[in-house]
Amino acid sequence: MWYKEGKITNKIIITMASLITDPKDFAQHINEKMLADFLGIQNPKIAFDVKEEKTKGKKRINEDVVERFIQVIENLGDRKKAQWLFNEMLYINALSEQRHITNLENQATEDGIVFDIVDYGKCVCHDERALWWYIHHKNVFDKYFERAETENLAGLKELIIKDEHIVEKGKIIADENKLITFGEEVAKIYENVLRGKKFRVSNFSEKDCVFVRVYLENLPENQLIFIDDKEKQSAIGRMPSIRSLFNTLFVYNPDEKTLGIRTTNPAENVPKLADIFCKTFLNCTYADITERKYNVENMGSVKKLELTPDPMSDIERCYLKAVEYGMLGDTTKTLRLDVGGRQNYTGTEAMQNFIIQSKIIENEWQPRKFEIKFIFKKKDEKGRRRQITASLTRRGINLKNTPEDQKIRQFLKVKGFIS
Repeated sequence: MWYKEGKITNKIIITMASLITDPKDFAQHINEKMLADFLGIQNPKIAFDVKEEKTKGKKRINEDVVERFIQVIENLGDRKKAQWLFNEMLYINALSEQRHITNLENQATEDGIVFDIVDYGKCVCHDERALWWYIHHKNVFDKYFERAETENLAGLKELIIKDEHIVEKGKIIADENKLITFGEEVAKIYENVLRGKKFRVSNFSEKDCVFVRVYLENLPENQLIFIDDKEKQSAIGRMPSIRSLFNTLFVYNPDEKTLGIRTTNPAENVPKLADIFCKTFLNCTYADITERKYNVENMGSVKKLELTPDPMSDIERCYLKAVEYGMLGDTTKTLRLDVGGRQNYTGTEAMQNFIIQSKIIENEWQPRKFEIKFIFKKKDEKGRRRQITASLTRRGINLKNTPEDQKIRQFLKVKGFIS
């Protein structure tokens, strides 16, 4: 890992969660004792009295508690410390979704961490659960935070590497100096649009892949702006929406001979980023690799689509749920057909019938997007069937980095949707 002085913009990077634009929006979901614990673990400890004030109406947390909590932080003599605390709240909020909570629990299990299940069970919402991990097992929180952003591979651009340029995955992350150089080169792409501070590189292996992530670690100091209000002294100026601006993910898979890149403005940045990765690790350039193709526009009639899963696979059935068309010769005219999901459809039969009933002349339209719904077999009698809808366009696919999504990706390759 490394840090570099750079630039940041008036937009901020935070990913992986529901967005908040005011620290109060997060604090109002946390019970009074946990707010006190959050301040109590700081160095030096920050005092916050727990008064157990009663709430009004249906609100679970008293508004006065939230105001006192914000005021305590705002009144700190060290202004940078106050801003850092608010930044930490944003990071905690970033992991306050069901999937992240489950993964935090799994991370603790993988690391052999025995945690207080009784105390943990007192948390009544995901915001509190995320904060609980931050307070009681910061190492688990930090470790998972590094990996959380790699789950979503939607928008990943896949590039195919020639055999002669394939390098063992262990060699990619073995040389610390190469990683430092690589991160610096990636950061240079964004220096003209970022005002600010710490860029960071993290890397790890998972199954057949190596993940390398380059991102802006800290939030800008000038974004948490407090405004003195005559009626309410603790009024907080609204911040811009928290969105990823500089958060680039590289997924190298030597077995599949692919390099995946997920970044902002992919059309502009992917060639530059791929060139840096190839020159640093693979002894080649962007000109030596080709972009993976997603076959949608050239598939023709839906009758030609093959959507029969292997009986031995975990996919029980799949069907063409929706198609988006563009009229040939007139890009302003579009058409979307969606058969829904109430019936146990298979293959393309339902869509073919829909097209016939709609009296659409298929050869006048070109497919632009396929939505294929996959239903997986039950893992046990009590469980539910997992369902995933894969959205495929010529630019890519929306799949994540989960075992089921990887099976869908392999299915689409075999059936000719991905080449």
